[in-house]
Amino acid sequence: MLLPPSRDVRRPRTGPALLPVHAPPSWDSASTRAVLERCLDLWRRYEAQTVDPAVSPHDDMLVDTPEGRAHYRDVGLSALRLITEAMLLTGRTDPGRILDLPCGGGRVTRHLVKFFPEAEVAVADLDARKVADVVAQFGVTEIAGSKDFSAPLPGAYDLIFVGSLVTHFDAPLFARAVNVMIDALAPGGVLVLTSAGRNWAALSRTEDRDKGLVPLRWWRAARALLGGPKGSDRLRVLEDDYARHGFGYTEVRSWTRLYGQSYGGSYAAPSWLMRLVEEREDALVIGLKERGFDNLLDATLIQRAR
Repeated sequence: MLLPPSRDVRRPRTGPALLPVHAPPSWDSASTRAVLERCLDLWRRYEAQTVDPAVSPHDDMLVDTPEGRAHYRDVGLSALRLITEAMLLTGRTDPGRILDLPCGGGRVTRHLVKFFPEAEVAVADLDARKVADVVAQFGVTEIAGSKDFSAPLPGAYDLIFVGSLVTHFDAPLFARAVNVMIDALAPGGVLVLTSAGRNWAALSRTEDRDKGLVPLRWWRAARALLGGPKGSDRLRVLEDDYARHGFGYTEVRSWTRLYGQSYGGSYAAPSWLMRLVEEREDALVIGLKERGFDNLLDATLIQRAR
């Protein structure tokens, strides 16, 4: 039996956790230059290679037009830019274990395996067909995880990239997923989390920017999320929950039936997400970039304290 999503988007809080006191890292000119040079080396090596252009027939994020293929590629590149910015902020440039969650049909995975060829890349997705295609095409490893994040993720990762995932969760599942992801980081590891913030909320008052760049069935689902032609459901969420508390959620019933749990679209203001992360004493917010992923979703960079 499916339980309705919680309407209490404010979440009971214990208050901000105090961070452990540590000596500040040493950032002299030589170490800074070494990080910059390493990032340049990674980009030069990546650009000297060819990213596999083949797209799985199960990948529903590609519109097979010149514009759609360019957009598909640019989304993957925007992920690499965010990861590079995380490396510059932390000085950690050689992740040994990487998790791409959800991997979809490999839109980001295909870039990760070229950018970090020495790393062990793991993937997961609710769609087993997509995972099988990505594992076969890119030689990565599949991991098993609970779709409702009621269990820990297996392993410890130096980098976790999360594309559009929590953008579909209600507040309790969103919070639980973020905490499970942070728990899965190795000490010093970084979570790159994308979420729908103020930019997405503004677009919702008009229409989604990606019309013509994403498949028609996803566009129709996005229109369903608007609550019909007048967009009454989404506007209610914007003007009530999101405006008052910084978080809003609208369920898409067809997605809920498909995934067996409440699934739809959420808005998370940066302030709401910061309150979530600051409850942990082992998590450092190292960056927030609004519209950082595909010039659409916000990107929050979170590091596991050592």
